[in-house]
Amino acid sequence: MKSSTENSFQIDVLLDRCGVFCKYILIVFNIIFTVLGFASLVFGLWLNFQGNSRDMFNVNDDDKKSIDSDVFHIVVYILVILGSVMVALGIFGEHSACNYNKIALLVYCVFLFLLAVTAITVGALAYTSKDTVGKKFGELYSDVYKLYGKNKDETVAATLKYVHGLLHCCGLAGVQLTEMVKKTCPKADDVMKHVNPAPTCQQSIESFIDQCAPLVTAVFVGTGALLITQVVCAALYSSKIHRDSEAPQ
Repeated sequence: MKSSTENSFQIDVLLDRCGVFCKYILIVFNIIFTVLGFASLVFGLWLNFQGNSRDMFNVNDDDKKSIDSDVFHIVVYILVILGSVMVALGIFGEHSACNYNKIALLVYCVFLFLLAVTAITVGALAYTSKDTVGKKFGELYSDVYKLYGKNKDETVAATLKYVHGLLHCCGLAGVQLTEMVKKTCPKADDVMKHVNPAPTCQQSIESFIDQCAPLVTAVFVGTGALLITQVVCAALYSSKIHRDSEAPQ
């Protein structure tokens, strides 16, 4: 009985250069795909069980019981689900490519194509919904800001300080800054702090989302295009196996 290594070698001999090239491209791609999926899964689980990061997005108000806009939970769910899918798909694709399984490769192509369509759709939605997303995050900041004015919670202060430092902004339009809020604002030069005050954060958040939307769209669409390339490569590889394995030796 021939070993699997001998069978693999014989099929490699039968495959032409295009088939061998597609095989190794798929192997390398699936290794990278699995590693990235595992990193996304671990990071999502770490965020879920890390108390400090959870508290930054989970603040409560007596009047509005949920300022926790579920942003943190949505991010964690996306990271965990996406990471799990990537790991499973990467391992399945690696198994299919290494074992010359035509049916498994076709199934792999279908799932990879669906993932590519999803990535491109998310990228398109990220661009078309940028105004709505910017307003939602602006409203979230407004709620957190008003909450800090009521209870002076340290967790809320850390959230405000992070946003202010990231966007170099401070406060709401039409609301006078208190001494407590000023402590969370970025430091300004003594000469310029009265001449050129920091912009309000709602404007900065909307501007930041608007500027990042094309980049996010490009990343998702580029990822979708890469996945479609792998679908074509896997389909070619499957057809080469089907044709060459039936050819006379």
